[in-house]
Amino acid sequence: MTVAVRVIPCLDIAGGRVVKGLRFENLRDAGDPVEAAARYEQEGADELTFLDITASHEERGTLVHLVERVASVLSIPFTVGGGVRKVEDAGALLAAGADRVTVNTAALADPSLLTRIAERYGSQCVVVAVDAKRVAGNGTTLFRIMSHGGRRATDRELEPWVAEATAAGAGEILLTSVDADGTKDGFDLEMLKAARRATSVPIVASGGAGRLHHFAPPVLEAGADAVLAASVFHDRIYSIGEVKRALAAAGVRVRPVLDPLAAAAFDSRGLVPVVVRDVRSGAVLMLAWANAEALEKTRSTGFSHFFSRSRNALWLKGETSGHVQRVVSISLDCDRDAVLYDVVADGPACHTGATTCFEAPGAPVVELAEAPAPRTIDLAPLFAIVAERLAQPEEGSYTNKLLEKGVGRIAQKVGEEGVETALAAVTAGDDELAGEIADLLYHVVVLMAARGLEPARVEGKLESRRGKRRDK
Repeated sequence: MTVAVRVIPCLDIAGGRVVKGLRFENLRDAGDPVEAAARYEQEGADELTFLDITASHEERGTLVHLVERVASVLSIPFTVGGGVRKVEDAGALLAAGADRVTVNTAALADPSLLTRIAERYGSQCVVVAVDAKRVAGNGTTLFRIMSHGGRRATDRELEPWVAEATAAGAGEILLTSVDADGTKDGFDLEMLKAARRATSVPIVASGGAGRLHHFAPPVLEAGADAVLAASVFHDRIYSIGEVKRALAAAGVRVRPVLDPLAAAAFDSRGLVPVVVRDVRSGAVLMLAWANAEALEKTRSTGFSHFFSRSRNALWLKGETSGHVQRVVSISLDCDRDAVLYDVVADGPACHTGATTCFEAPGAPVVELAEAPAPRTIDLAPLFAIVAERLAQPEEGSYTNKLLEKGVGRIAQKVGEEGVETALAAVTAGDDELAGEIADLLYHVVVLMAARGLEPARVEGKLESRRGKRRDK
């Protein structure tokens, strides 16, 4: 093989969350897709695949707003699939930030869909997701094609379908063994060889990876050009870097993983200060110290680790209290001599029970000037709550009821609240006006979430207009 082998984590999506199961069943929650995408790129993933695995079964389109959110944190190639039934569906995903789209169920019903997408956007954008299952047949092994997220058997067999899909315009095959999926027993090499006999386009091997040696030369010799996995990455059994290092050690060419944490400037004791910030509220929670091992442990586990100077030992935040911190990202400052953990905190950060160590009882405060009256409204908590409802719907939630009704109804509510706010401004007292403004802001935030419009876009518009005179 002359080109570098790609290592691709896969986000199987159901209900707006990353899920994983066994043989496409018994799905369990595996985290937030945006957080996972950012982490995988940081770890060195060559690409990311996003599969809305219940879209075809539920007869709906892919969650475009979620695709936009994931794409906003990525710079690596991004493949998206699930629920693509027509050329316009593919176009919507590409416009939302996907680089390629996968087609499965709809292509089985109408292979010309692949041709039409390829003619519009190029075959390099067309990936055919092939889910196959072993069946017995006249003393030989047959690979039956499955549809609807691996839930329904078809009358098609693997090699003829791969050949037909290639001829129709597929630029790549994403081959998943339904039998091996989630088992961690290794890729189905026999299935890979059968698919390779039928096509010359790149094949991504999927289903069954559980040990480092599963990614090694045999799967590539069987016909794979890339290896895709989910459970081993979601459960942090292995990192992208560990898989790449194992491949490189086996003589396989891979793209190197650039380690930004290697640039950290540790002091003479081998330590660097770590500021911990709540990613939802922006509040500074605590300050601690870390050595290289603590940083690596934080990255590999996803939870805050530090180095205790008094005990001269590594420690996990929350190991006794249970108030762990799930780390979303790790950043270095401009001089590389300080680290920032952005976290989702499960409980207070301070041992006193205070939310932050800077609000703990008895924490010294030196007042240098009288605090100015608040002049802003912090909408970050509201944005966080609405984003959480969007990603993880809650039964009975008014926000989810609004989101289900779509942009049109939400826009209507914004208009109604705007009128009520204007009327309250001239007919009501301050308290009622404040209530109407709160209602208006809430519905605006929900509208932005429904459209997938990031707050930074609005902030950018405000920034661009600041200081500009507008004469009528």
